[in-house]
Amino acid sequence: MTPDSESRRKARRRILVVEDEPPVMQFLDALLTQAGYDVIQARNGVEAMVALTTSRRDLPHAVLLDVGLPLEDGISVLNFLRNVIRSGIPVIVVTGRSDPEEEAAVRELGITAFLRKPPDGQQILSALSVALD
Repeated sequence: MTPDSESRRKARRRILVVEDEPPVMQFLDALLTQAGYDVIQARNGVEAMVALTTSRRDLPHAVLLDVGLPLEDGISVLNFLRNVIRSGIPVIVVTGRSDPEEEAAVRELGITAFLRKPPDGQQILSALSVALD
């Protein structure tokens, strides 16, 4: 696959980034956009749930999800995705929290990767590559 065809393939991939910290959102948006992904931003759990209620055709291909969110936390969003939307969309958790019970809860709901903040760009891109293949 040529670099141009790889970039076109990624450009069709929509990534929902659910993050309430503006500097982290800016970093993730720039990282993913530069890598050729289309980014959908949600700054809290409610915005994420609204973004996930689009038609099946318009659902994101993957989700980068913070756990500590305002309005509805990341676990609620993940529950909504798995049990209401009934989607197996790959989810990569990116969080600053270190509670083992929270980590166990999100893993039980089926995530692709669990990454700690501050996010490392290469780790995120690698996790997305695995999730989308």
